[in-house]
Amino acid sequence: MKNGFKAAIARVQHDYAFYIECQADPDTALASYSLSPEEQAIFRDPQRLADALQQGSSMRSIKVTISGTHDWINRAEAQAPEQEGVTELIAHEIESIRLAGNDDERRESTLRLVRLVG
Repeated sequence: MKNGFKAAIARVQHDYAFYIECQADPDTALASYSLSPEEQAIFRDPQRLADALQQGSSMRSIKVTISGTHDWINRAEAQAPEQEGVTELIAHEIESIRLAGNDDERRESTLRLVRLVG
């Protein structure tokens, strides 16, 4: 692999706009990189690009298996408490957002909705 290919692979991993440009307009996106026609073809094909990223990755896959019982889980807190009328309040706030006459009303209704749903 050439340095141009490695640099383009590195960029596509952290620059989503560059990835999209490689798919939409690869000639422009890759113009500043010294790539062979085969390397350019990799950036044009999402599956081949995914394969190249996986092959070049230094990370190993990790498998985590959880079994048995775990006392550190507080099952009471993990379950959402039942609250009477919450559904109606949520519906009311959604309707308030729809009917808001200005940005301040809309913002206040949205904040109340966010507080309701957490």
